[in-house]
Amino acid sequence: MASPEIDEFEHLIFDWEDGTLDATGIARLRDLLRTSPSVRKLYVERQMLGAMLKLEGDAGIAAPDVEHVGLKAATSSSAEQDTRGQFDSAEDPADLPFMLHSREQIGEATNPRYASLLFVVAVSVLVCVVLTRWMLVESRLQSAGQRVPAANDVLPEKQEATSAGIAVMTRLVDVEWQESERQFTVGDAVSVGVVGLESGVAQIEFFCGATVILEGPARLVLESSTIARLKSGRLRAQVPPAARGFQIHADELRVVDLGTEFGVAVNDGEADVQVFDGEVELYQSNGEQRLVTAGNAITRAVGGVVEAAQLTPDEYLGLEALDERVRNQKQGRYQRWLGHSMELRKDPRVITYYSMEQDRYWNRKLASSVVPENRDLDGAIVGAKRVVGRWPEKSGVEFKRPGDRVRVNIPGQFGSLTFACWVKIDSLDRWYNSLFLTDSYQRGEPHWQILDTGQLFFSVRLGGGPGKGHHKVLSPPFWDASLSGRWLHLATTYDVETKTTTHFLNGEKLSEERIPDQLFVQQTCIGKATIGNWSSPTRPEADFAIRNLNGSMDEFVLFRDALKPDEIRALFIQGSP
Repeated sequence: MASPEIDEFEHLIFDWEDGTLDATGIARLRDLLRTSPSVRKLYVERQMLGAMLKLEGDAGIAAPDVEHVGLKAATSSSAEQDTRGQFDSAEDPADLPFMLHSREQIGEATNPRYASLLFVVAVSVLVCVVLTRWMLVESRLQSAGQRVPAANDVLPEKQEATSAGIAVMTRLVDVEWQESERQFTVGDAVSVGVVGLESGVAQIEFFCGATVILEGPARLVLESSTIARLKSGRLRAQVPPAARGFQIHADELRVVDLGTEFGVAVNDGEADVQVFDGEVELYQSNGEQRLVTAGNAITRAVGGVVEAAQLTPDEYLGLEALDERVRNQKQGRYQRWLGHSMELRKDPRVITYYSMEQDRYWNRKLASSVVPENRDLDGAIVGAKRVVGRWPEKSGVEFKRPGDRVRVNIPGQFGSLTFACWVKIDSLDRWYNSLFLTDSYQRGEPHWQILDTGQLFFSVRLGGGPGKGHHKVLSPPFWDASLSGRWLHLATTYDVETKTTTHFLNGEKLSEERIPDQLFVQQTCIGKATIGNWSSPTRPEADFAIRNLNGSMDEFVLFRDALKPDEIRALFIQGSP
């Protein structure tokens, strides 16, 4: 468990990185570095790790740049590496974060006659890195209560990311799931097991290349990427040449595809097989085998008799008919959301609302949708581009490059808050991935973002000074690569009545945490802020932390109230694509 000194150091470091640390805080940070060996050790470990990453990335010595001196290892500049190289020669360890602020030192560092000195510093850093690797492993394992590995221990290598499944759920129309079975959403990987439909239609694409349209009520057991067993219901399979050999087992029959399109139905102990294109091999439990070609059908009765049957292709839903159902469903859901959106913009609890449904692609203004109209709440799109949103009829904003953002200014004083948005995340490749961040992060201002660990992060600034940072509330990890490119509804409530922060994903509560009294802020405010990125105009230098969201957003709403879980659930249901 971290000591109080380490906790305080972490808060001061956060303030230093944000450029909000006042003179009192700087003095306290100096004092901690002077008096606490554990704080100095942690500081050196972070700086050495940053140097290692920088040197490995550059494969050499970069031109010194000390315009920005900070403590964040992953974004440290070349000048910060010089600071680390001077660690051993510093008379006062407390001066380490502040050594290179003078312009005279900047000019001296860039003088060519110091090139050889820089090389020596870089080599020294690399030597330190070797020791630091061990120190990091030791400290992290000790903090977790684990055994420190001996010198001859073999440490496990980093494992490649994995997923599981033999098929993908690609389309769902009006689906009701059987109560005892797993419920899927579009894009889910489907593993070995049961897909049970009470009603509706599911399209499943097997990794081998075969596509199955399953109509409920139905029960399909997936056994491998090439074999499925239909227990009840009806399906239509489309099997291209690359998936030839795909099998559907139905009662006592085994249907082996030879590159074709066919239908299978199981009902009350009877099984029907119909071939619409190509041919299949049909195997019976008694060993008999027959070839069924296009335009033919067979039926296996309850008694086991197999005989020819009438072909009824209209009874089996095909891809074209499914396309039409999907279009109708999407249009219906868009109209449902549009009606809900019209009501939402009139809600007196709404501070600002960006529905984005009527914005033109060439318009660089993000219009506020609140009623009555307030053009002062309009946002400015910087760098980011317009893209298609959850439906073809509406637009969203895509954030890709480090400079992409939407700038807003939201005046006023508030208490409780609710943030909600629809977002499509392509990847979490930054330490912090912004949803909504205030500029200066002063007292009462909130920060809402996603960590690279897949956790929602929310905090409200308490104020400056030692120990006056913020209380960060993290959700459990919710995001992994399987959710990449899928629309998600995220929401977080800040309730001043109960002193709690609650995170939501797709209408369901992820976590709830009470804020300690000493870190609780009663009055909140916004001011100038950024959607999808972070701006820090209080800093004089041009460097900025890369926190842009790698993905798209197509709806954002901020309430002056902590919405109840059923209200968050309604936002998700009414806006679900």
